[in-house]
Amino acid sequence: MKVDKFYLQTHTNFGKSITEWANELNVEVLTFHERDLEDIGTIDGLVIFTENQTIEKDISEIRAAFDLKQKPIQKIDINGTLVAGVSNFTFWLERNNCKNILCIGSDNLLKNTNLERLLTSLKK
Repeated sequence: MKVDKFYLQTHTNFGKSITEWANELNVEVLTFHERDLEDIGTIDGLVIFTENQTIEKDISEIRAAFDLKQKPIQKIDINGTLVAGVSNFTFWLERNNCKNILCIGSDNLLKNTNLERLLTSLKK
């Protein structure tokens, strides 16, 4: 994976889980908090992990901030087709040249076994 830094909400269970995955990839992890939305200049893009395209209100607010700054956004539905999710994410990274990305998702995603399957596929 051609990512230099992951910005993660390490105060959430989802962020903690993604931190473990990022550490396995040897990608630097930096902490992100919603109150830092004014200072997203160093972040190249936003990746939103969803379940059946459902996005919670706090995640929608973060998405709106990235829209205002005209930063690329990628949604990955963990219940979607695995191959499509992995290839769309890879193409998105390459097309937008995103090296420093914010990854967010709901803590409810941790209950879904498809998340682990997707993260494992993204390691390759």
